[in-house]
Amino acid sequence: MNKFALHFFLLFTPIYGFAAKWYKGNTHVHTTLCGHADSTPDFVAQWYHDRGYNFLVLSEHNKFIDPSTVNLKGEVRDDFLLVPGEEVTGPVHSTAMNISRLVPWHFKDQNRSRIIQNHVDEIGKADGAMILNHPNFGRRLHSHEILPVKKLYMFELYNSHPGVHSFGNAHRPNLEILWDALLEKGMIIYGVSSDDAHKLQKWGEKENNPGRGWVMVNSDELSSDALTKAMLRGDFYSSSGVMLDQVIRAKDRIELSVNEKETKKELASKFLFGHPVKKGEPGTYIEFIGPGGEVLKKIKGLSGSCEVDGAYLRAKVIHRVKKDNGSLREYYAWTQPLFTDGR
Repeated sequence: MNKFALHFFLLFTPIYGFAAKWYKGNTHVHTTLCGHADSTPDFVAQWYHDRGYNFLVLSEHNKFIDPSTVNLKGEVRDDFLLVPGEEVTGPVHSTAMNISRLVPWHFKDQNRSRIIQNHVDEIGKADGAMILNHPNFGRRLHSHEILPVKKLYMFELYNSHPGVHSFGNAHRPNLEILWDALLEKGMIIYGVSSDDAHKLQKWGEKENNPGRGWVMVNSDELSSDALTKAMLRGDFYSSSGVMLDQVIRAKDRIELSVNEKETKKELASKFLFGHPVKKGEPGTYIEFIGPGGEVLKKIKGLSGSCEVDGAYLRAKVIHRVKKDNGSLREYYAWTQPLFTDGR
């Protein structure tokens, strides 16, 4: 079975829960090979290895980094994997995950739907899976430009680069609005959280540092193929700080619980600053969200469940903290949607 046929099978096979083990990973980071980052592939990979990540995609601009050429120092953990990748960079940027070779990036067209489709097709030819990167960067991507694209199943819902506007601004919507627009129109698309880090030598809230966005993938094993297949069927959640104990996407409901201990550990990181907000009570809140971005149910606490009421249901955990200086910061976890309309 070729990879696209396998992807189709996995995507349209009902999912009633998750597999055995969670793996923490980052799908988007840069090195000195791009010319505007400050650390070598060896140094970048070492940083993620030493901080407990299970997998990393070195997604360099229009360059393929063979994982076998990356050298880690000391005792290398058995549960750390470099997944081959590339950031296909042109008028649109995409992560090519689990590819076998360099993916061409020269295709240009006035119609950006055709550019995205070209990325999907070329990444597929290289045996990989595509993540559409930072839709709010530069000239933002609109839902009508993404909707015509076939076999696109992942996009960056949260990219921690301070210049890509994941939470929107006066000219761009929060990317959750884009996500719901795509889901409401019948698209199967999952939200990824990533670093897109370029700077590991200078640290600060306004610097483009790593350790701020990741995915937790529920997979039978730690291999490039298994992780990719798990993500393509939505067996993962995305995080900017909140860690979960459990996520169940059953036939008619989503259940989840927050891992308070692991969340506290993540939030203690000096690399993590959270998203500044102007109002709200501190605490942990779970929102269950349906078509149109409507919050169908909101719970204050560490666990909850909700039945589907509409074509899809997704969940978002908000952990709001009041800092010593009086400012409010939010950290999130986003589950993938559960579909009930046969898509």
